[in-house]
Amino acid sequence: MVVVREALTSDARDILTFCRQIGSESDNLSYGHEGLGISVSDEEKLLTKVHEDERSCFLVAKEADELVGTCNCSGFRKARLSHRAEIGIAVKKAYWNKGIGRKLLTRLINLSRQSGLKILSLEVRTDNKGAIHLYESLGFRRIGTFEDFMEIDGESIDFDIMELFLEKS
Repeated sequence: MVVVREALTSDARDILTFCRQIGSESDNLSYGHEGLGISVSDEEKLLTKVHEDERSCFLVAKEADELVGTCNCSGFRKARLSHRAEIGIAVKKAYWNKGIGRKLLTRLINLSRQSGLKILSLEVRTDNKGAIHLYESLGFRRIGTFEDFMEIDGESIDFDIMELFLEKS
């Protein structure tokens, strides 16, 4: 059974290992097999900052002792943007299409509402139909496209920008 919970600073090493694995499994992320390129100590500091910021959160999905998914929400510090947050989500390829992404996002959306956030935004590859379907089923809507958002092996890749208005959903 997969359990979703808030990340602890003690999860830092597992999160970095997870990121290296998923970066090598998928071209849907802003990083590849190198992962995030930060130290365990730096990840611990980031997780501590997330815990201290009421408009940010970091969730992990674990099956037994295996980290199988993450979902995070980063609020903006500037007062004029404090009603918004950007989110990121990743699930190990072996666990795709098993409801883990929905479980993570549902929890993140509920926590975001409780924190007073009004808008969540994300970027998703325009050809990632499965992820787009999930986001739309949870109320996100496409508001535009970043053309040539990423380049992988010389190929330009477009990303859709999607938003969820928490007060309207």
